[in-house]
Formats: sequence, C-alpha cells, structure tokens
Amino acid sequence: MLQLVELMMVALDAPNGPPAEALARLSRFATARRTDFVLRSHKARTKLVDWEVAIETDDDHRIFVARRRDWPLIRRIETEAGPFDTLHAWIKSEAVLTDLKTLLGDASFTLSEATETAIVEWDTPGEMDTGVHVRATLRLDPDHPAMLTLTAAPDAREALFATAHEIAETLSFLIVPIAIDRSSREPVRAGKLKLSKDASPTDAFVEIGKSVAAQWFGNDAASRGGLEVEHVHQLRVAQRRLKTALKLFPEWIDGTWTTRVAPDLKWFGDLLGDARDWDVFADATLAAYAASDDSQHKDAWKPTQSAADTHRIAARKRLQDAMNSPRYALLALSFVEWFSTLEAPPKHADQTLAAYAQKRITKHYRKIERAPDLTTLDAPTRHKVRIHAKRLRYALEFFRSLLTRETRKEVEEALGNLQSVLGDGNDAAVAAQRLADLKEASDFQKGLAKGFAVNAQRMSAMEGERILRKIKPPRIK
Repeated sequence: MLQLVELMMVALDAPNGPPAEALARLSRFATARRTDFVLRSHKARTKLVDWEVAIETDDDHRIFVARRRDWPLIRRIETEAGPFDTLHAWIKSEAVLTDLKTLLGDASFTLSEATETAIVEWDTPGEMDTGVHVRATLRLDPDHPAMLTLTAAPDAREALFATAHEIAETLSFLIVPIAIDRSSREPVRAGKLKLSKDASPTDAFVEIGKSVAAQWFGNDAASRGGLEVEHVHQLRVAQRRLKTALKLFPEWIDGTWTTRVAPDLKWFGDLLGDARDWDVFADATLAAYAASDDSQHKDAWKPTQSAADTHRIAARKRLQDAMNSPRYALLALSFVEWFSTLEAPPKHADQTLAAYAQKRITKHYRKIERAPDLTTLDAPTRHKVRIHAKRLRYALEFFRSLLTRETRKEVEEALGNLQSVLGDGNDAAVAAQRLADLKEASDFQKGLAKGFAVNAQRMSAMEGERILRKIKPPRIK
C-alpha cells in the first residue's frame, strides 16, 4: 500500500504545443521514464463529497485507489489488487481507510461503467542523491482541457512543488487546489465557515484559507469561458477576505510569504481593483448621473458612457491577460505551497480559537470605535474607517459559528450598512475623479459629478456616523 499526496494542474490555452510534447521538453522530464497507456477506471458510486474511490486498470495492472480531497493537497492511497480482490473488502481491511469505512458504514455501492482515458506518465528522477521522485500523470480528454497530476510521497512535497514551479514558469498550466466543477460558469460566493471554539488558531487559519481558495479558484474556473462583472467582483471579494485573514493571523506570516506571495498578490489585487472600479463606474454611477440629467441632455452622455466602456473593457482585458500568465500561475502555486507547510508560532501552539478570536475581533473593533466623528474627517481618512469596518465584518463572517446571537444578528448587519453607506460616498469620489480624467466628458458633466461627490460624501459621513456609534462590541459565546 502506498500513501501519497497529489497536486493537480490544468492546461490553459496557449501556444506551447501539445501538452505532452511541451512537458517532455522540460529539464525535469528529460531523464524521466515515460509510459503511454490507456487507463480504464471504474468509480464507486457513493454520495461522499470528500472521497473518491475507484479501481484503475492498465493492461493487467489493477489497483484500488482512494483519494481524499484534503486541502491544499489531495491524499491518495493505493494498493495493487489481485483479479479476485474486491474494493469493499479492501476498504474494510485497511486501517488507514477507517474514516472512509465509517462514512460508508454498511451501505453497499456499485461501480460505474468503465471510462477510458489516454495517459502519458513520467516517473521523474527528482533529487537523484536522495532518491526523491515525482510521478507526473497527464490525462488527455478531447472534450476537456488536459489535466496533469503530480504525485509524491508526503515527505517529498518539496520535490513535488519544485516540479510544479518549473511547469508553471515555462508552460501554461494552472494548479487546481480544490474540487471544482469546471463546466460551471456561475460566480462563486463566499461559503459559510463552521469553526469549533476548541480548534487551534492554525487549524482555523487553514480552514479560512481553504474558504478563500474555494472562492478565488472557483471564480477563476468559472470565468475561463468569459470574465463577467460578477466574476471580477467575487474574485476581488476573495482577495479582500484573504487580506483580512492575514490581518487576523499576523504572527503566521513569514519571510516566504512576504517575498514570494505578497508582491504578486498586490499586483493581482491592483488589477482586480481597477477592473472592478471601472465596472461600478460604467454600470452604476455613470448611468445614475445620466439618468438624473434633463431629458434633452441625455444624448450628451453617450460619448462619455462609450469612453467609460472602452476603459472598462481594457481593464478587464489586462486582468484576463494576467490570469493567463506564468506570473499568476506562480502566485497561485506559491499561495497553496505556503499553506501546505503552515505551522503555529510557538506561543500560540496550545491556544484555543475562542480566546484568540475574541482578542483579534476586539482589536479590529477598537479601530472603528475610536475613530473621530466621521463628519470631521477628510475623504481618504474616512475611507480608511470603511476599510476597517469591512475587515471587521469579514472577521465576524470567519468566526460566525463562535459569535453570540446578538453579534450575529445586530453587529454584522450594522457593519454591512456602515460599509454600504460609506461606500456610496467613496464611489462618488472615484467617479468624479474618473470623469475628470475622461477627455470625452464635458465640463458640465465633470461639474455635476463633483457636486454629486461633495453631497454624497457629506451625507454618507452623517449617516455613517449615526450607524457607527450604535455598533456594540462583538462577543464570542
């Protein structure tokens, strides 16, 4: 029996040539043993979400496989089977499959019809002096993008990720760190987390990272058939949730994150922010300005709206190009690799999540509680209060299962209202600046936007101040 870990990658459309030929040109594959075959697979029909069980056959070579969809890597357990061995008996006999056996109970299951897939497999030498090797399995399906699975022993993760980095740097492959329905085009929103108060802070951070990854990579996959407004919005929300998580767990951040992940995360976030701001400007703010003008002047807004659409399309194209680049692929890979080796700082090794969460939530709450009267602040400073409110709201969403009923019902709602009200003022300020920079906009339109911005910021400051002072301190149960 072998216990392994897997990392999955999907081929993107790019001029690298056929995936098998492109991979064969890489240095790690040059001395690898290559095998081409057709794999017959019978999957067990179960209702389990986290497990996939199958019988895989190559000629007379028959193995039982159980794959646990852990994050950030997949856990793979495989055993070579004789012709008369049964999958049911294997699951019952293997101690390592106790969790799977418990989930299945006494329920019987049937096998699916056999599917046949063309496979190109390399057994890479990896680090020759240590004997570490990585198995690379390329699945070729004419109806779907090619999928590459990198497999290694758990203690060979470094070699596995080194192989993945060489692939991402050179070829158009992107990791698939979570189970994704790649045929779906629906935007993916943040899922609800259920954390135990007895969990460790590190365990909670990993679960939050998994939730962020589901939203991030889910929208990445959904947008491959066309990057739409809501995909951009949800991708940006995922990045903001990740930033909040980093603020909640600052002592887990190390030099690797700072040097290998953070710079490209900012690069990607800036592209998302620009694309999202143009969407809001073109679809909402500018449309509202045009609708508020006199009927005889409405046609005068069409050149301005057309120019805004041109900028919006260009911003989205820059974002799409970035998401097809090696830089983005390496960002995604480095993000997953970092989480795969996450360890608790010594002083937090024995701390429970409940105590840790209350301390971090209180710290974020004080940043808005101690803010001066919002009507006395300039726009940039007031916008910082909005950012703190947003981060506190995301923090409460992460720790929602630990919160008191009053906090869940009242504080979260109030923070959402505060964020929305202050957001209206900020959107108006952004719109005024963008109109000022558009040569197609008339002086009247620029003046109108400036007037709207001044009034919107005044009103949002007044209403925001009223909401802010009624927000009570969030509490853990």
